[in-house]
Amino acid sequence: MVKFSKVLCGVLACGFIDPCVAGDNETTYDVITTPIVADWDDGLGNMTATLKVINADYAWQWANVTSDTTDLEKRTGITIQKIVTTAKVSSHVIFTVKAGLEIWEFLAGLIKSKSDADSCTLTYGTDVSGEKVLGYAYKATTTGSNCDTTAEKKTILAAVEKCVTTLHNSGTTVGCCQFSHGGTWRGHLRLSAEPSVYPVHAVDC
Repeated sequence: MVKFSKVLCGVLACGFIDPCVAGDNETTYDVITTPIVADWDDGLGNMTATLKVINADYAWQWANVTSDTTDLEKRTGITIQKIVTTAKVSSHVIFTVKAGLEIWEFLAGLIKSKSDADSCTLTYGTDVSGEKVLGYAYKATTTGSNCDTTAEKKTILAAVEKCVTTLHNSGTTVGCCQFSHGGTWRGHLRLSAEPSVYPVHAVDC
């Protein structure tokens, strides 16, 4: 049985806190999204961005909405290729290129160095830009004999920046980009704005 004194204390405590927020800010929904395919700026390859966890404020872009509101409906159908994405109310969003330029340059250098070493191994870690935290994971795959690409570092950097921009503009907390450059090589880059909650080890694009 709940004691009235405890209820009263709870009400009074709510009155002294500004603001007093009711409701569950950890609510999640499933929405159906379509992988985003874009050409690299040099036109020699493409990038596929896969959204895994997005901020619910952005979910209406892929969900069916009512005529006068952007309330998310769970019955969502959308175009050709479909993946189920989790939308969270309180997730951080991957920050823009300008907010973490050194990180993106580091990742482009990492991708290039692993290509030069013909390495298919997984590399992952966490980096900080100002007050923003980013988890990253990268690995290469190939249908040929080598995990290398002829793309120059500046081309890779342009692809990384396009990946980051795409994920940020889509309100993504966790996303993955696959790069190709006209050969057998594929680069898989996973980013997480909340690596402690959504680890980066599973590179799944």
